[in-house]
Amino acid sequence: MKQHKSYLSKRARLSAIFVILLGTLNHFLYDLSGGLALAALFCPVNESTWEHLKLLFFPFLLITVWNWIRVRPQTLPFFYSRYLGVLCGMLWIIVSFYTYTGILGQNLFVLDLSIFVIGVWIAFAVSARLYRRQTSVPSQELVFSLWIITALCFFAFTCYPPNLPLFFPPDIV
Repeated sequence: MKQHKSYLSKRARLSAIFVILLGTLNHFLYDLSGGLALAALFCPVNESTWEHLKLLFFPFLLITVWNWIRVRPQTLPFFYSRYLGVLCGMLWIIVSFYTYTGILGQNLFVLDLSIFVIGVWIAFAVSARLYRRQTSVPSQELVFSLWIITALCFFAFTCYPPNLPLFFPPDIV
C-alpha cells in the first residue's frame, strides 16, 4: 500500500494548530480584556474583515518567531517565505469571504471559521513551498520592514480605519 506523504511537516501542522487555537482565542480576547487598548492592537475590535485578519497575522508572526528560535532555519528565506505565505492566507480570507457573502447575501459562522482554517493552511503551505524552492530573497531590511509595516498598518487602521468596506463590519456595508 502506498503511503501518503504529508505536504506539511509535523512541525508545520502543529504550528498551524497553534495559530488556529490562538487566533480563535484572540477573537474573544479584546472583549474579555474589557476593551484594553493593548489587546485592541492584536485582536479584532469589531467584526470587520480587516480586524479579523489579525486572527491570522499575529499568531502566525508569533509562531514564525518561535519556529525560527527553535529550528534556526536560514533567516531571510524563512521570514520572507513566511511573510508571503501569511499574505496569501490573508488574501484567501478576503476574497473568499466577500465572494460567498456576495452570493449568499449574509455571512455564516461555519463558513467564516472554515475560511479562517483554510487561510491558516494556505499560509503554511505557501510558505513551506516557497522556502524549499527559494533561490533569491530581497534584502534583510526589506524582509523585516514588510513584517513591521504590516503590523503597523494593523495598529494604525484599528485606531483610524479608512472609509472602505474592508474596514466596516459586514452589517454596515
